[in-house]
Amino acid sequence: MKNKLKKTILFQFFYIFFFIFFNTGNIIEAESESNVGDIIINEYNMSILSVDQNDESLSVITAVKISNKNDNAFVPNFSEVSKTGMNFLRFSLPENFYDLYVETDLPSGNLIEMPQGFALTSDIPSGSYNLIFSYHIKYKASEFNFPLHFPHGAESFKIIVPDGSGSLRGEKLSFDKNIEISSKQFNEYIGVKYSKGEYLNLEMKNIPSSFFKKVSSSLNFQIINLIVIIIMVNIIISFFAFKYFRKKTNE
Repeated sequence: MKNKLKKTILFQFFYIFFFIFFNTGNIIEAESESNVGDIIINEYNMSILSVDQNDESLSVITAVKISNKNDNAFVPNFSEVSKTGMNFLRFSLPENFYDLYVETDLPSGNLIEMPQGFALTSDIPSGSYNLIFSYHIKYKASEFNFPLHFPHGAESFKIIVPDGSGSLRGEKLSFDKNIEISSKQFNEYIGVKYSKGEYLNLEMKNIPSSFFKKVSSSLNFQIINLIVIIIMVNIIISFFAFKYFRKKTNE
C-alpha cells in the first residue's frame, strides 16, 4: 500500500514538473516573440537642407527617434514574411533617391535598400534610439512629390525648408513658424499622430529653377534645331552681304 502510494505521489510529481516545464517554455517563447508593433516612432524630423537650382536637386536629411516599449529586444524576421508579414523596421524614401547614408546608435546590423525605402536588420533592445539618414533627390518642373509612408506610424512629424524655396503641403501638416539656423532662414511645418500605414503625401511646389533650365526645359529639340538653323542662315547671309557691299565700295 505504501509502495503504491509512493508511486502515485512520484507520478504526480513528475506530471506536475513536466507540465510546468513545458508550459513555462511556451510562455517564455511567447513572451520572447518579436513584434514590430512594439516599436514606436516618437519623432520624425525631416529637413530640406538645400535646393540646387542648376542641378534641380534637393539635399534631404531625416532624424528619427525610435523606442521599443517591450522589455525584450525586438528581433526582425526576414525569413518568414509570408507568415509574419513585414516584421522588420523600414522607412519610406522617394523614388529615384541617390547617395543614401544611414547612421544609428542601434546595435550593429545591415541596411537593405528597396526601390522606395530601406529596412534595418538590427535588433532593437528595450529603450530609445536614434536614426539619421540623408539622400539627394531630383525634382521636375519645380515640383517634388513624396508619398512618405509611415508603416510604423509617427507620434510627431516636423519638416523645415529653406525660406523662398516654394510652397509645402501634406496630410495633417501645417505651417508653424520661421526659424534661423546658421544665419539661414527656414520655414517649419509640423504634424502629429500619424497612424500605422498612413501616408503624409508631401507636395513641394514652385521650387526655384535657374533661368537657363526654365528656357531649355520649355524648348524641345526640334525648336532648338530650327533656331540654330535660322541663326546659321542669318550668319551666312550677313557674311555674303558684307563681302558684296565691300566689293562694291572698292569698285
